[in-house]
Amino acid sequence: MNWLDLFCFVPLAILCNTVVPIPFDPVLIFFASRQSPAEAQAFALVGSICAGVAAAIDVTVFRHFRSRATGKWVRFLPYWDGWRAYVLTFVFALLPLPFSVVRLAVLRNPPRIIPYQLSVVLGRLPRYVATIVLWQSLKLPAGSGFLLLVLGIAIGMLQWSRSPSGKTDS
Repeated sequence: MNWLDLFCFVPLAILCNTVVPIPFDPVLIFFASRQSPAEAQAFALVGSICAGVAAAIDVTVFRHFRSRATGKWVRFLPYWDGWRAYVLTFVFALLPLPFSVVRLAVLRNPPRIIPYQLSVVLGRLPRYVATIVLWQSLKLPAGSGFLLLVLGIAIGMLQWSRSPSGKTDS
């Protein structure tokens, strides 16, 4: 395992799984493409755990915002309660759906952190493993992972600069 890659990968994985406008899939592909197949799967596992850490950060930050939010606009946010919140979080983490919907639901009704983190980790892991397996099956040149990373960052920054609030979904 390339420990320097892992050291660089972890903070990027946490940032990309929050509201930072850098898509995570190009980051995962870039770092995983530099590893053996087994090590690449380990990066998928670490990436999904980092997504869980980012989920805990989201809940903590949104709890702070929720206490300062006025009630009028909060009632328009999606309301997920009980076990449905965790199932829907899992589905949104698994599928390429806009995760900002989950963040809005968390803002309205913050869930318990551990089950929420687990929903995110369990949803992201198969998605990240599938991403790596599909990427490896394409057998693209080694530098294509870097090109995809740069392109992903450029698209994310372009979206961020065009959005009215300066934030996009990752």
